[in-house]
Amino acid sequence: MNLFTQSIISGLMAGAVYALLAVGLIITFRTSRILNLAYGETYAITGLTVALLMNAGVPLWLAIAVALALAVAFSVALDRFVLQPRSHWPIPMLILVTLGVAFVSRGVLLVLAGIDPLSFPRLVAGKPLRWFGGALPPQGLLLIIAGIAAAYAATVFLATTRLGKQLRACAANPDAAQLLGVNVGRARAIAFGIAGLLGGLAAVLLVPLTSVDFQAGLAMTLRGFIAAALAGMVPARGVPAGLCLGLFESFVSTYVDALAQDPIVFLVLIVIALWQSRRIRHGGGVRA
Repeated sequence: MNLFTQSIISGLMAGAVYALLAVGLIITFRTSRILNLAYGETYAITGLTVALLMNAGVPLWLAIAVALALAVAFSVALDRFVLQPRSHWPIPMLILVTLGVAFVSRGVLLVLAGIDPLSFPRLVAGKPLRWFGGALPPQGLLLIIAGIAAAYAATVFLATTRLGKQLRACAANPDAAQLLGVNVGRARAIAFGIAGLLGGLAAVLLVPLTSVDFQAGLAMTLRGFIAAALAGMVPARGVPAGLCLGLFESFVSTYVDALAQDPIVFLVLIVIALWQSRRIRHGGGVRA
């Protein structure tokens, strides 16, 4: 086996997931100006729901449809019933509220699914594809293609469609957007719904290759946030940022140490934060 090639393959698979999570985080941030720390729970909810339903005898595709619907409902409900009624609160306090929701969700998942990691069958089976000394399972190929395509589709939707432009207008100035006839509440619900769908799709594509447990959500939120920070909270940059993060993690794990992966990745986050803060002066800021 060629370690370099295998590192690239593993990095692309992880990067496709991080791209989905980054774009979802950016969409909600650009619409609400709130960093949703409960976003990764859509990943955990989807993966565990599919696994539990499969164990109960539900067909795979029906289980996936139900799980994705739950992820979308969770994301929309978070905005509709938790964030919007408290829109007059300071944004840092709302971010802490989303963190509290993440821990509540983690507790619920622990009660429902237990502590053991769960998984479910691959959507695409078959022998691994051999390229330049590396092995790529068909599910991994689906993950890379579908993940990148879905993330790019979301960015194109924001940039080119009328509804996408309405979502961006809500982020720039919600009061002015409402005066121009934009239903701000509906726009935010759509943004959070799309984000929930992307987070759920990440679980559908990745969990068959690994597993998921009740505490996977926060780790996915952090990875998505690092990729979103790399992208400067710009949707079009979310995909390359996610892929770069995945490749970087993979090379660190292969050539340095798997245990050094998390410390080095979070060091990168600190460096990014310090680099971006160079433009903030006297309490001012730069728009995302």
